[in-house]
Amino acid sequence: MTDREKLDAILAEEEANTQQPQETVEENAPELKNEASQYLGTSLQHNPMTGRTFEEDEQDKNLAKRKGLTRIGEEIGHKAEIRDGWIDIDKALLGDRAIFYPEDWQFRVRPATVEAIRNWSMIDDENPLSVDDVFNEVLKSCIAIVTPEGPKPWGNICSWDRFFFLLLIREYTFKQGESEVSYEEDCPECDNPVKFTLTSQSLSYELPDPEVMPMYDRETRTWNIDPAEYDVEADVTTFYVPTLEKDQNIKTWLIARYNENRNKKIDQVFMRFAPWMSQKISKDDTIAKRQMRELEMKYKSWDEDQFEFFNDVIKNIIVTPDRNLTTVCPVCGEEVVSQIRFPNNISALFKSTSKRRKKFGSKQ
Repeated sequence: MTDREKLDAILAEEEANTQQPQETVEENAPELKNEASQYLGTSLQHNPMTGRTFEEDEQDKNLAKRKGLTRIGEEIGHKAEIRDGWIDIDKALLGDRAIFYPEDWQFRVRPATVEAIRNWSMIDDENPLSVDDVFNEVLKSCIAIVTPEGPKPWGNICSWDRFFFLLLIREYTFKQGESEVSYEEDCPECDNPVKFTLTSQSLSYELPDPEVMPMYDRETRTWNIDPAEYDVEADVTTFYVPTLEKDQNIKTWLIARYNENRNKKIDQVFMRFAPWMSQKISKDDTIAKRQMRELEMKYKSWDEDQFEFFNDVIKNIIVTPDRNLTTVCPVCGEEVVSQIRFPNNISALFKSTSKRRKKFGSKQ
């Protein structure tokens, strides 16, 4: 059934429900010779462009407005976004990590754009900053967060989920499986080759201690912890979920600070705590500088007991991505573990391996 037919069917159903009387037709009415002759000598009651009455056209408009339809009978919003490449992500794919996002948040993904793939191909595998920037550009253009209050920036994704969403984008971009990332290693038990395939679902994570999860507030994405309950003299302290936006803005602050004074040493331990200590770090250099200075002063004010306690807190609430892949040997059935690696470097992650054209040269 075409969209026009669907729309007509909906209209017919609504007209039947309202029980509007049908127009009577005179039994002896003269037969019309053609479509146009019916309008001669009368007030025009039909739209000559559609052949429908103006009343019917008005009903169409009202129905589209009431139902939220586009001119092709498609629901505005969700279905239109699917047409444009966006699809909903089943949050079950996140597993237990879904709890670190409010329940009413919905993630959407679309294939990587040509521009994103072009930028990806220029990644310098030896330059972590280059890799980091391109990672974020792909996420920014291909992941959307929809909430009842309106869209949320991509930067609200948890730091530990960045590679997961990146692989999800990759899988949707190459949904025919034409660019599988896989490699083989020998089983340590029987020496037979075992295949490892890198996908969003092959990743594993060490989750927070179950005992501390009751202290977590899903709606605010925070832990509110009272050190006094653990015999530590300190006020109730809030820890905030680390996000990609905070990571990006802290990195920008770090680069600016390094450029100001290249001999200035960065406290790496403080940098580990910083993303947990504030809900947001500003993009503005001046504001970010003040925020980071305040956080560093707070961090330095902790005594030994407080530092050790807060360090234990971070260890127990952080989600740690595993650097290994795990699979089962198809021959002996033993579990085999291998470190995640990229056979053709990370720059090839968004390169299709399908044979649509001849290869030029031997360099990758």
